[in-house]
Amino acid sequence: MSRPLRLDFPGAIHLVHVWGKEGLNIYFDPSVLNSAAPERWSRVPHLLRFLKLLDECCSECGAQLFGYCIEPNDASLVLRTLGSPLEACMRRLSGRYSRYLHVEKTVPRHVSPFAARYEAKVVAPEYLPHALRRVHACALRSGLARRAVDYPFSSAPVYVGARARVRLQTDAVWRALERKGLFGLRDYREFMEKAETPHVTTLFEQGSALDARVVGGNLFVAQARDAAGHPPVLATREQLIAGVAKLLGAKPEDLHSADHQAVLGRALVAWYALRSRTASLREVGAWFGVSGATLGRGIRHYRRVSPELFDGKSLPGIQPVDVAGDD
Repeated sequence: MSRPLRLDFPGAIHLVHVWGKEGLNIYFDPSVLNSAAPERWSRVPHLLRFLKLLDECCSECGAQLFGYCIEPNDASLVLRTLGSPLEACMRRLSGRYSRYLHVEKTVPRHVSPFAARYEAKVVAPEYLPHALRRVHACALRSGLARRAVDYPFSSAPVYVGARARVRLQTDAVWRALERKGLFGLRDYREFMEKAETPHVTTLFEQGSALDARVVGGNLFVAQARDAAGHPPVLATREQLIAGVAKLLGAKPEDLHSADHQAVLGRALVAWYALRSRTASLREVGAWFGVSGATLGRGIRHYRRVSPELFDGKSLPGIQPVDVAGDD
């Protein structure tokens, strides 16, 4: 039997769960939780690398991260895909983290650290706070903490003022709570500490009666299916390359050379291809005869050196989705 197709579309909110293989602790050793609070972060190098890669992948793929909870062998995320599809974003994240674990010899090179295909559901915007509460409660259900805000390796402490280890888009959560008539930190705490209703639990665990891939009402299911069934018109390979070449004052064929401007140009093509859902890094790499990893490094480097070229306004006619957007 074939696997069910992912449900995804620009702007979709996803609740994602990723598991390591049984017997492994691919993020950190659980004994760390028994150490003194100031020492914990210095003893979780794998977790810090995972968060760094998560931050980079969200930025490169045009995704917004709303919240997370990382357990020794499990990761739960709430994010919105605005650029690359979820599949591409998660493939990039898991691939880079797998390579890191292999290099560190935490996992043998011939062994995948992940147990199976990740699980994901599309969440209606009104259920965003519920999804965040469910993710923050993962540590409670696993017996790793008594209160969500006391668990250090989740975004729960960040929402009440702690330092963020990865960039979070918190405004959408606060606005979603305000639409429920909940304002400020006190109402946030009361909502997060309240138990789920049986209806909400069933919805998250089984999905909608109309579509198990969706957490939401019948109207949202119809809207999600329609959005997934009518994807936006994608820019072509030729349009991307020609647009970047014009931006740099070059010819399209110049982007195939080995000079500095061509390397920058290829990074820009890859960035706009990802953010406009035109192609993956691997696919763009095939256009130029380079690896996807090389393009990823180029994107990270040139976004620091020339951020104005990656601001979403530099390529007329080929605009990536606005990552700052909310609803």
